[in-house]
Amino acid sequence: MVSIADLWVPDVWVSALREPQATYPVLFQSGVVTRSPIMDNLASGEGQSVNVPYFKDITDQSDEIQIENTAPSDQGQTGSKMVGVPLNRVSKNTSGALAAAVTGTNPLAQIISAIYMRRMKQRQSTTLAMLRGLFGSAGAANVAACMSANRYGGTTAEPFTENGLGAQSNNLFSPDLFIYAKALLGELADQLAAGAMWVHPNVLARLEQLDSLNFKSIVVPSALPFTVTTYRGVPIYTSSALYRAGTGNGFVYETYLMAQGVIGYGERAQKGDVIDVAALTYFPDRDKNNEIVWDRTRHVQHVLGTKWIGNPAGQSATNAELQTTTNWQYVFQTANRTPIVCIRTNG
Repeated sequence: MVSIADLWVPDVWVSALREPQATYPVLFQSGVVTRSPIMDNLASGEGQSVNVPYFKDITDQSDEIQIENTAPSDQGQTGSKMVGVPLNRVSKNTSGALAAAVTGTNPLAQIISAIYMRRMKQRQSTTLAMLRGLFGSAGAANVAACMSANRYGGTTAEPFTENGLGAQSNNLFSPDLFIYAKALLGELADQLAAGAMWVHPNVLARLEQLDSLNFKSIVVPSALPFTVTTYRGVPIYTSSALYRAGTGNGFVYETYLMAQGVIGYGERAQKGDVIDVAALTYFPDRDKNNEIVWDRTRHVQHVLGTKWIGNPAGQSATNAELQTTTNWQYVFQTANRTPIVCIRTNG
């Protein structure tokens, strides 16, 4: 008699391993992004844009001398509004029953366990798209944007070159550049101690070589599985997404200095297995013997002092539309009232 064992010996498999993450949503674990009930309410409402009213600052008004029998000048209290954009997003994953049976694994469980981390990474990508739209930091040197006054070099003298392979020391990040860029925030620069220096690992490596003494051993508690070091008192968070290819060669890197709470964030409460714009839904496809999971969300991110003026091609703005400079306006009286600075260098 011929048995199965006479024909072949099955391979022995160990339980599947999850590929390690190479990137993390670190900005959402910093103090820069602040979630509030107000932003949650805005995300839960209707429409393609949300209004955030505010009173204009009167503390810089000058006083005047009193004159007998004469009314003083009325400087008033005016208001205006910021405008944010709700973002409706969805991710879909399918797991086949046959694949699970043959491999002896549970792909659906892996999908569900990774949803939150994936969502936070997606949020961080959206944050970067917004910053690039506000600062014009995905475009050419010295490009005009609504917050280009807070971009080091402004519209006349950014330090980077599009031929990064031939970059000189003045095109690269340095301690002096950090100090000068921080000064663009004026008195609000002190708020960076509870904020973030969001930087590419390559730029950080150069800074560590040049100025190692100012990387203190004091650490800042973090929700991440490691601690956060500070540079000149500012917590450091790295991201490999903070770069683009130069139009000639090499790379152009972005670094952002951001104060605590400068980005507001809110989510529409996600429901269970129902039809809603914010719902985690499940469907067993019995015909194909598959399981399908949809992660649908509606959220708002908004940078203090800005106004969305775009008109999305679809029902919600894409990251590409958020990254478009002409879709944004600045509404505060002076640029340094929004404590974010962008620095572009070649390393």
